[in-house]
Amino acid sequence: MTYWVHIARSIDRVTLHKDRCSEVPSNVSHSDFWEGGWFDYPDKERALRAMEQAGTTFQRRCNLCKP
Repeated sequence: MTYWVHIARSIDRVTLHKDRCSEVPSNVSHSDFWEGGWFDYPDKERALRAMEQAGTTFQRRCNLCKP
C-alpha cells in the first residue's frame, strides 16, 4: 500500500492519506518540498517521518480514509 503526504505550506498543514483516498489527485504534476505538494511513500513509517520533517505546525490524518 502506498501512503500520500499532502504538504500545504500556505495553510501550514500536512495531511496523511492512503493511496485509494478520493482526495489524492490522479495526476500529480508538480511537487516541491519548499512550496508543498503531494508526495508518495511505500510504507506508513516513511510517510509519518516525512510528516514530522515537513516543517508545518499542524499535522493530521485524513478523515475520509483514516490511515
